[in-house]
Amino acid sequence: MFILLFVGYFLHKKKLLGEEATRQLSNITISIINPIVIFNSYQTEFNSDMLYGLLCAMALALAAQGIFVIAAHIAVRKCRANSAIERFAFAYSNCAFMGIPLVEAVFGSDGVFFLTAYITMFNIFMWTHGVCVMGSEKGGLKQFAKVLVSPSIMAIVLGLVTFFTGLRLPGIIQLPLDYLGATNTPLAMLVSGATIAKAGLFEGFRLKRVYYVQAFKLIIIPVLLAAVFIPLRIFGISGTVINVILIAAAAPTASATIMFSYKYGHDAEYAANHFTVSTILSILTMPLILLISELMTSMLIP
Repeated sequence: MFILLFVGYFLHKKKLLGEEATRQLSNITISIINPIVIFNSYQTEFNSDMLYGLLCAMALALAAQGIFVIAAHIAVRKCRANSAIERFAFAYSNCAFMGIPLVEAVFGSDGVFFLTAYITMFNIFMWTHGVCVMGSEKGGLKQFAKVLVSPSIMAIVLGLVTFFTGLRLPGIIQLPLDYLGATNTPLAMLVSGATIAKAGLFEGFRLKRVYYVQAFKLIIIPVLLAAVFIPLRIFGISGTVINVILIAAAAPTASATIMFSYKYGHDAEYAANHFTVSTILSILTMPLILLISELMTSMLIP
């Protein structure tokens, strides 16, 4: 994934992947490829264990996203300049864009199946609380209504229908969907690399506040979540479910931070600094969180 990220960076620097092409690839990945990957994850036989895991993932995702929102408001004072950007960058992760390829690589389609729980909670919080934080309290409910018919949410709904009913697409349709879904990781990494190249690789690393916010975002809160969630395995919650939620929670700052900053008149360049630093550091911190999770599990679970 890091090599693919570098390829995207290189292509942008060589003007082979321009800003407009990057934006178009991003829209294709978010609006088409990600929903296909989500839908494909539900193409599995219904069983009670998978249903229980999905319900557990939904509860853990709700708790994790809630903790991030509360911690963001505690750690970042509203009176500070750019506090809205910092709170948003703190609270919301690239759980789909970065989470899906990593979860798919580590846990396969079952992992993506459980990841949909976090993506659902992320969208609900972002289009209500997130919109209010960035300065448009009046638009919260309207934006939330729009997200209910977004491609990712529709993919989850349709996927759940096929999961519970056992309906399956004919092979002539499912095979092209599988091919398209396989492009998710390379496209996501190319876009991320090009975005980093556009924002500037080193500017964000000169800002102390970026380190402060990202220390909480990438390490402190995910480790806290691991300490809280891992003992729950005694209630039959699988390690896969817990680790999938931890990966989503430990993912870097959401690219939506930049888009929302543009939309609501905030400093988009400062938002891009958070995105860039967070994405680069996550190459180290996300595997670190999984390692910490495994060590905690070995200590707490016989």
